[in-house]
Amino acid sequence: MQKIMTTSLLIAGLTSFSYAAEKYDTTAFRTATKLCSSCHGTAFYQAKQIDDDDWEFYFNTPGKMEKLHKDKPVALKAINSPTFKKRKKRLLKFFIANSKYSGAVNGCDANFCGTNH
Repeated sequence: MQKIMTTSLLIAGLTSFSYAAEKYDTTAFRTATKLCSSCHGTAFYQAKQIDDDDWEFYFNTPGKMEKLHKDKPVALKAINSPTFKKRKKRLLKFFIANSKYSGAVNGCDANFCGTNH
């Protein structure tokens, strides 16, 4: 009986940990933090600036991001980096999931606490 109870608690605990870990894409979060936060603030703050349609427009219109950042050499370097190009779809998905009207309200966790920008 005790083995069944322990196994049940272990399964429930692992399930809750895996659910908590999937609240948002930490790879996209860390990429946005590394490449964009120096100008745009935290990744969640950046995502809330515009809605999902605008994010799709900026990411899917060829040359739009480069045009917006043309006077900022550090930003252009970040946009043209292999990391950004490799994770562009993940970043877009992250920004849409946390955009202005998404309803997502993220609090403190191991990666993020507060909005410092």
